[in-house]
Formats: sequence, C-alpha cells, structure tokens
Amino acid sequence: ATTTIFGSHYLRTLCSNMFDRLSSQNAKSRPVSRGGATPYHRRESFIPQANRGKQFKWLIYENNGSYNGWFDWLPIWMRVGYFSPFVVVSLMFFYSAIFWYRPQQLHFEATVYETVISGKEVDYFWGRMPKTAAADLSIFLWGIIVVAHAKMTLGSIGAFPISFTGWSWLLLSSRAGIEFAAWAATTHEFLALGKLLAMIGSSIRLVAITNACVVCTIWNFILFPIIYFFSIPAGEKRRSFLKFNFGFFMTNIHVLNFPMAIINTVYGSQIRLFTFSDLWVAYLVICLYSIVYYFVMDRMGMHFYPIFCPRSAFCVGSIFGVLGLYYYLFLKWNELISLRM
Repeated sequence: ATTTIFGSHYLRTLCSNMFDRLSSQNAKSRPVSRGGATPYHRRESFIPQANRGKQFKWLIYENNGSYNGWFDWLPIWMRVGYFSPFVVVSLMFFYSAIFWYRPQQLHFEATVYETVISGKEVDYFWGRMPKTAAADLSIFLWGIIVVAHAKMTLGSIGAFPISFTGWSWLLLSSRAGIEFAAWAATTHEFLALGKLLAMIGSSIRLVAITNACVVCTIWNFILFPIIYFFSIPAGEKRRSFLKFNFGFFMTNIHVLNFPMAIINTVYGSQIRLFTFSDLWVAYLVICLYSIVYYFVMDRMGMHFYPIFCPRSAFCVGSIFGVLGLYYYLFLKWNELISLRM
C-alpha cells in the first residue's frame, strides 16, 4: 500500500512538471497582449493614440496669444482661454438677427445713374465732368496713393485685410471708385452697367461714412491713449510711436478718412436718405469683421481692440454699444441729409 501511495504521488508530480513546461513553452511562442482580456474597455482614451497629436487647437501658433510678442502687454487671461459665455450668447444672437431681420427686399437708389439720366447735374469741371464725379475720382485715387505709400514705406499692407481701419479705408475708397465708374458707364451709354454700379456704390454709402466716423473717434479718443500710455514704454519708443501716429499714413486713415467719407454721402448734390437696407448692410459688415476678428485673428494672437476682448463679460457692452452707435448715427445722418436736401 505504501508503495502504491508513493508511486501515485510520483506520477502526479511528473505529470504536473510536464504540464508546467508545456505551458511555459506555449506562453513564449504566443504574443502577450498588454490590454488584458478586454483591451477596449481598458484604454485610457477612446481616441486613437496615433491621432491625439492632431486634435483641434484654438491657437494656431504656440505664442501664448501674442503674435510676435506684440500683445505681451495684455494680461494672459485676455489672450488665452475660453470666451465668456455671455459673449458667446451675444454673438449667436447678433449673427441670428442678421439672418432673420434681413429686409425682404434690399433697395438702394441708383442716385448717380438717375442724376445722369435726368440731366439734373449742373456743376461741372471744365464743362465735361460733374464736380461730384471729380470728387469721387479724387477720393478713389487718393485712397490708392495712401495704400501704395504704405507698401513702399512700411514694406507691407497686410494690416488692411485684417484691421477694421483697413476695412474702413478700403470701403470709402471703393465707394468713391464704384460711383465714379457708374457715372462714366452711364455717360458712355452703358446703361445697364452704370445702373448696377450705381446701386452697388449706393449700398455702401452708410457703412463707409459710419465706419470712418467710428474709426476716427475710437482710435483717437480711446485706443490711441490706451496704447500710448499702457503699451509703449516711456522714452524713445513712445516718442517714435507718437511720430508714427501723426505721420502721413496714420493721419490719413485715422483723421482724414472721416471728412473724405462725408463727401457725396451726406454732403453733395447727389445725397439721399438712408434706409433700413443701408443699415442692414452696415450691420452685415460688422458681422463679417467680427468673424474675422474672433475666429481668425484671435487664434493667431492678434488683439487690436482690447475693449472687444471676448474673454471678458464686459465685451457684451462693447458689442451692443457699437451696434447702438451705428443705429444712432443712421438716424443722425438722415437728420443731417434732410437739412441739406
């Protein structure tokens, strides 16, 4: 019996050792899964790890929201971080209102075309060109000269497409150029083209003069003092900035832009009253620029207008303040035009 018990024990031990060796060999021959029995549920992220570096980032450049260090003087919270929820709701309301409150039929008087057709123009230069057309041509050419001067002296005109000041200058120059082209086309009996150009030029009259007024006022009385006293250190840099601000280029786009925009919009022989179609176009331009400013320039780290910082709830006041200002000026321009008609 004792022999039987030891034999049985020996046999079990031998079988166990053989099974362990076979198991270890099979384990070495099979690849080991690090994910365990249910790898999908053990993952730290459902996003494929290879694509994690390609996730969307708000800032286009790793610059802490300061393009080329130009805006380091602003607090970091104004340059980086989530938009204020109040600003997000306000922008959504504004963009929705632009769509829902668009006039059913946009109408713009083709004033230049109608004046030529009716023969009402009486003031001429050298008996050939009306003074209104000559003024528009002069404004258009001067606008080109200023842009060319900026290109030659500053080396770049990249700020024109991204700054509200640049938009304002291009609009007032374009308005004058388009309405001069309308006069020329109508005079040479290209009537359909002349009427179309006259309507296009007429449609941007209100936004041209209002933008110029806002740029002239906000830059000279709000932004310039802020930048001068808080952004530029005292000394030579501040003196250089002051000299630059009152130079040829800056004086044109921030001071002379307003009187230039007045001509043939609220002053002249071809002025007309503005309508809600004109006001809608003005608001549309603000809408388009806000998209560029908040969703392109902010991501690049360009913060030209700190009073419109989207990370501060106070920006809501700035946004609706500008919208209210445009409506106020819309009423005041019409009062002024009514006195002159």
